[in-house]
Amino acid sequence: MARHFCLDIGGTYIKLATGDDDGLEEVDAIATPADRASFLDRTAGLLVAAGIAPPDRLGVSIAGSIDADSGSVDAAQLPQLAGTDFASDLASEIGKHIGASLLHRVSVENDANCFALAEAHFGAGREFDNVFAIILGTGVGGGQVWRGDLVRGFGGAAGEWGHGPFVQKQDPLNEAYIPQFTCGCGLTGCIDTVGGARGMESIHAAAGNTLIDSKAIVAGWLDGDQSCNTTISSYVGVVSDALAVAANVTGAGIIPVGGGLSNAAELLTAIDREVQRKVLKPRPGRLVVKGQTGHNGGLWGIHAQLMREGQRGAEGQH
Repeated sequence: MARHFCLDIGGTYIKLATGDDDGLEEVDAIATPADRASFLDRTAGLLVAAGIAPPDRLGVSIAGSIDADSGSVDAAQLPQLAGTDFASDLASEIGKHIGASLLHRVSVENDANCFALAEAHFGAGREFDNVFAIILGTGVGGGQVWRGDLVRGFGGAAGEWGHGPFVQKQDPLNEAYIPQFTCGCGLTGCIDTVGGARGMESIHAAAGNTLIDSKAIVAGWLDGDQSCNTTISSYVGVVSDALAVAANVTGAGIIPVGGGLSNAAELLTAIDREVQRKVLKPRPGRLVVKGQTGHNGGLWGIHAQLMREGQRGAEGQH
């Protein structure tokens, strides 16, 4: 298969790698520019310096959601890209530099889908047909891969387990009280508002505790601090409720976890124990596990996507 280029775009850095049948090689990284014009110019410059030219393909993992019909990006971490058809804009910008068009040779996926692809092809899910991978980072995200291919669903929203009014009204005097927070999607009580690091911190503060970060809450829990114990109990309870439903609906054989909270091994063990208790068909081994592709999940995932697209293209020529 011909060489292709892979970008992982986050709010802080843009990472570039090249890929082919032999794997993936990281090339360079730059700080993410704050304005749209600089963003497109510097990203295109990064690719041109690495030698991109037709018929090369470019895959992009991006920290945000992509509208399946318009290609527009909705990313809180990347406001400079809001509402734009990023794939077309970047292809046009590269064309200005090299004097040739890459239009229709740029693929864009959100970072959760790319993490799911990475884990299904190269990580904890590589021995499984059905992988549902999740992000427990600042917020939550997810993606499903069936036999190597993304499950996209209507509007490309399959795997978005973080949205929907899951947290119900509760008695504030309940020890395990979790408030209903308004989500960026417009609903109230989404898992995205409580399932990530900021959500854990919000649960802790809502109980009248001093606002501390998620690392301190987990550390306090491990040290036996009562307030942190209560927070983690509430957090694990609500996350495992939603994840057990997701496991039942998807039928996933494994759930790899990425994001900052995946580094807390004991927390994942607690979540796995509760999910296994709540699913209809408990799995014979661990269901919720730490992902294996780490900070490069975006690059490995979009690499996997381009490899699959290349394979389908080759099959279509025979």
